[in-house]
Amino acid sequence: MTSNIKGNIKLIQAVSLFTPDLEASVDFYKNTFGANELFRSKQTDGSNMVGLSFAEGKTEFVLHDSENLKEPDIEVLVEDVREFYNTHKYNENIDWIQTPIEKPFGGHLAVMRTIADDIVLIIVGS
Repeated sequence: MTSNIKGNIKLIQAVSLFTPDLEASVDFYKNTFGANELFRSKQTDGSNMVGLSFAEGKTEFVLHDSENLKEPDIEVLVEDVREFYNTHKYNENIDWIQTPIEKPFGGHLAVMRTIADDIVLIIVGS
């Protein structure tokens, strides 16, 4: 298995999507696809967030109603965020939006945008 190779992504940990009608969307995914509710939270901007999971998946499917965050968020897990950053910091196909920082509850976080397809990835790990 290659998940421990320096600079590799281990898995997609969470995908977060905007929905204008949070309750209708949550009901749809629960009733249509058998999603299970993991959590509900009120955000600092007054918006709401609901985390869902599916039967065989480890990836959280997060829905929110924040008008300020309409672009999808994709959170990926790596072994070591600082090592991942150091492996890729000179890659001309990556624009680093946030270099590694320590998260308040442990671990680290960085944010990158891929040049080829303009996708933002939130990198999390130790």
